[in-house]
Amino acid sequence: MSNFTFDNINDADRRSVLKMLGAGGAAAAGGGFGLTALTGSGAAATTDISASNPEALTSDDGSVDEVFVKPSLSVSWDGFDDVVGKVRILVEAATGDADLKTSEVESLDYTPVFRATGYANGTDNDSEEETGPGTNGQYQINWFEGDKRITLFDSEGAPDYESAGYNCGATMESYLSGTLMGDPIDDAQNGFYGAAGTTDAFEEATDQEATDTTVYLRYTISLHRPDISFVTEDNYALDAEDVRPFSPLAMADGDGGQYPDLTAEEYGTTVTSDVAGDYDALSAGDLVHATAVPYGVMQDSTDHPALMTSYANFTVTVDNEQASANASGDTGAGAEVDEDVGTLTDGDAGGNETAGNETDE
Repeated sequence: MSNFTFDNINDADRRSVLKMLGAGGAAAAGGGFGLTALTGSGAAATTDISASNPEALTSDDGSVDEVFVKPSLSVSWDGFDDVVGKVRILVEAATGDADLKTSEVESLDYTPVFRATGYANGTDNDSEEETGPGTNGQYQINWFEGDKRITLFDSEGAPDYESAGYNCGATMESYLSGTLMGDPIDDAQNGFYGAAGTTDAFEEATDQEATDTTVYLRYTISLHRPDISFVTEDNYALDAEDVRPFSPLAMADGDGGQYPDLTAEEYGTTVTSDVAGDYDALSAGDLVHATAVPYGVMQDSTDHPALMTSYANFTVTVDNEQASANASGDTGAGAEVDEDVGTLTDGDAGGNETAGNETDE
């Protein structure tokens, strides 16, 4: 069974991002991942990651509640020197002008919105299908069915990372750079970071006008070694050297200069006696390399066989409907005149009238 769930993942400011469309309208993009192939020969990865533009969004006042994606992904690897047990996906978002050059796309100010790790432990269900741990394998991910999605921008904007209550020694910098160890905020070491910003840039304030906003996504995919959870009676008989605490990056040592060496001490974790007791090949104080490689270092090391970064973009169009009003009904017009002739009565004569057949003497 996969160890990835949406049930207990919260973002940094404790706001749920798995929400339904709001009354003010929402925009979505189907960011379909294509096949991603990683090999153990170094500098050999192919990718076909696409994103299609969502349908134009029309609202009364040109507002947007949420921009989100629901990606799927297929990853395969072959010829690795280390056993791969986990596939980690990082999604970051930014906005920018349309038709940017490659160098301009890469230099945008991206903000992490989602990170999750899939366990290659033989799962086969509607959301995941994979071959299990091995030096060769494949992983198909469809995590975002139904209401599940990755929020990129919403009306509330990015969480207040500066004042968030971190623990386990984590800081805002370690949380956003991917170097933390432990669960910093509400058990959210992996999961939804929260929106990258507000939807202000997507909104169109003028009636009968439309605005186009381009969203850029950066995907970083990394392959990691299995941890002790993979070694059970019901799972896999892996060698002691195959399983490592905190699932470090596979093939991190550079293999004789064929690709970047990511075994710098600052990217590792020194294990405690409690952790070392679970691993036959480790003693307390041993350093496990490449357990906390910063996102930026991984993105600069895409000629490493276990790392890949790719970019995609889509455009959100928002139409502000023209304000108009009308009224209908029936006036019910009519006219009349009163032609009745009145008659005199005794009271009308005032006591001095002459009555018929009478003379005044």
